Amino acid sequence: MKDSLFVTIEEKHVKHIEGDVWTERGKLWTIKNGIKRTMSKMDEARKQFSTPLACPNCGKSMKHHLDEKMWAIHKTCFNCVIDAEHLIMKAGKWAEYEKAKITANAEGFLKDLISYMDDYNQEGVAKAHVTENGQVEKWRDADQTEIKKITDSVVEDITKKVQDFKNTK
Repeated sequence: MKDSLFVTIEEKHVKHIEGDVWTERGKLWTIKNGIKRTMSKMDEARKQFSTPLACPNCGKSMKHHLDEKMWAIHKTCFNCVIDAEHLIMKAGKWAEYEKAKITANAEGFLKDLISYMDDYNQEGVAKAHVTENGQVEKWRDADQTEIKKITDSVVEDITKKVQDFKNTK
C-alpha cells in the first residue's frame, strides 16, 4: 500500500453584512441588496455615466430623452432643472448663471483644443503624402516648426478670448 499525504487549507469564514467591502482570492467583493458581488475598476465609471432610474431630487422616473441629457450636465432630471432655473430667474440672477455656464463651456472647449493641438504637434506630419490620384507630394517643414507656431497662436488667441469673456461684467 502506498502512503499518501493530504493537505487541506481551512479558510476562516467571516460573516459579511450589507455594504461591507473585502478582498478575497485577489478580488474585491461587496454585498449589495443581499447579493455578494465583485467590484471592478469600471464600477465607479459606470455609476458616473449611467442615468439612474429615478431622479435623486424628486424621485420621479427618468425615462425621457431630455432627462438623460440633463443628468449628464446637472445630475438631476429635466423637470428639476426647469424648476431650479425658474427659481434663478425669479431671484434675478439669470445673467450670472448664464455667464457661468457659457464660461464653463468655453473653458472645457479650450481644454479639449489644447489637448488636441498637443497631440497633433506630437504626431507630426509625414514628409510625403499620396493623393487620391496616386501622386506623391513632398511637403516642406516636416519638423513642424510652422505648424507649431500656428497652433500655439490659435490656442493663445482663444485663451485670451475666454479670459476676456470671464473678465467682462
